Amino acid sequence: MKFKRIVFFLLITFSLPGVNTATVSADDSSSNSSRLEVVFETSKGSFTIELYPEKAPKTVANFLAYVDAGFYDNTIFHRVISDFVLQGGGFEKGMKYKEPREPVKNESDNRLKNLAGTISMARRTHPDTATSQFYINLKHNSSLDFNSKLQPGYTVFGKISKGTDVIDKISVVQTATMDRFKDVPKDDVVLKSVKRKGSTVAASEKKQKLYVEGVHYVVLDEPVATRDNSKIEVVEMFSYGCPHCYEFEPLVKKWSKQQSSDIDFWFFPAVWNEPMKLFAQAFYAADELNITDKIHVPLFTAIVIEQKNIRNENDIINFFVEHGVDENNFIEAFNSMAVESQVKQAELRVREYKPAGAPEVVVNGKYRVDRMRAGGQEEMLAVVDFLINKERVSLNK
Repeated sequence: MKFKRIVFFLLITFSLPGVNTATVSADDSSSNSSRLEVVFETSKGSFTIELYPEKAPKTVANFLAYVDAGFYDNTIFHRVISDFVLQGGGFEKGMKYKEPREPVKNESDNRLKNLAGTISMARRTHPDTATSQFYINLKHNSSLDFNSKLQPGYTVFGKISKGTDVIDKISVVQTATMDRFKDVPKDDVVLKSVKRKGSTVAASEKKQKLYVEGVHYVVLDEPVATRDNSKIEVVEMFSYGCPHCYEFEPLVKKWSKQQSSDIDFWFFPAVWNEPMKLFAQAFYAADELNITDKIHVPLFTAIVIEQKNIRNENDIINFFVEHGVDENNFIEAFNSMAVESQVKQAELRVREYKPAGAPEVVVNGKYRVDRMRAGGQEEMLAVVDFLINKERVSLNK
């Protein structure tokens, strides 16, 4: 009965807003032929965790994203229950909450057990709410194993491979209640650094292999037709009023120049409100007049950097005239049926792609890549490269 009371207490307490709950499980049959390990340097010593990317790919990718970003460095084990679990990954000293990334889908149906020494993702009541927090099991907590879809348990994604003596030291530290939090170590147990084991080159290569659907990119609900099915299409959605798009511009253009002939790269202005429609008309008018290369970056700069007041058709006309474009020619193009049609097509593509913002990139009408999931703008292009290679394999290119 004592064990059951502890489990109930654990789940209810960590269902509070801003705090996660979890458990752990593992399977010792995991292959050691190509270990993927992470080293934890703590104030009590160091230990190493072996990860199971084949058995919990999304969870491992999510965990490594935090590791590679240095998220866990200088966090603490904020909960220690002797003979049950250690929990960390969500707080800094003084129980200062650390804001995580988006949740990852639960993978507890891998059937890995909550054995002593295994690591699992902490979460709230709903199974798909794990973010950064994790547990290390101090014994076999069988009640936390996967049982069914109605009782999914928690996602086990690795085990302690070295340094069990350090885990033992941490498990017996004195704890106390701090505000609403119970079982907090009286003296901070600090995770000084959490890093992949091995060289940075090897780590980079492994990270490339672990880009995962739903974590680093989104699969579109319905594929969108590409303009040239003999090539792999890469489409950038941008907005002239978006500072992140302005920053992304030189990166994506440099990237595009390095691509082979099987890549069809192009870009278009996202449209989901009236100001964006105005800028889209300007973009397509420039295209009709064959002056996109001349106007594109200056228009970006005027709006984002110089913050010029460009809010209506007259403002757009004045801008183009200032850049040497004949006023009558521009007005004719700006109000043409061809430009109107292209703006409508841009609106349609946005509805089909369903972006969360801008800039975003769609690969071959199937996959959407955004800055937040990828982890940054340069990382966006790394994910795009990964998806291109994925398409090359599937299309036998």
